[in-house]
Amino acid sequence: MKARIFAAVVLALTLGMGSEAMARRGVPLQNYDNVAIVRADRAPLTSARVRAAVVQAAQRSKWTIEEDAPNRVVATFSIRGKHSLTVEVRYSETQFSIDYRASSNLNYAQGANGPVIHPTYNKEVKALLDAINAGLQSA
Repeated sequence: MKARIFAAVVLALTLGMGSEAMARRGVPLQNYDNVAIVRADRAPLTSARVRAAVVQAAQRSKWTIEEDAPNRVVATFSIRGKHSLTVEVRYSETQFSIDYRASSNLNYAQGANGPVIHPTYNKEVKALLDAINAGLQSA
């Protein structure tokens, strides 16, 4: 009986550690290049309105604007003060791109098929993409 309980505990711990290790394994880093700005009303936007939508979306999503230059914004997202990710958002009147710039404690590495990073990076950048798209709809 004790042997079965011991085996069950060992199995549970092994499975628990395995899923934790899997969660931290690097995944391909996702950039978003040349995302078309498509508004439901088809209204054209100025570069200034696109910039405002990008900055507002970033700030609402708890990103900090590090640099704000014509047609380019650099934003950083901090996770519990221990991890951070920085992206560059380039934009025009018709499209925008979100590209990796830097990270801290997110296991960025060059993999065999390109850069890999902790899955949290892709999750937070996708959330920023969605926030920008939503903001552009009302810009």
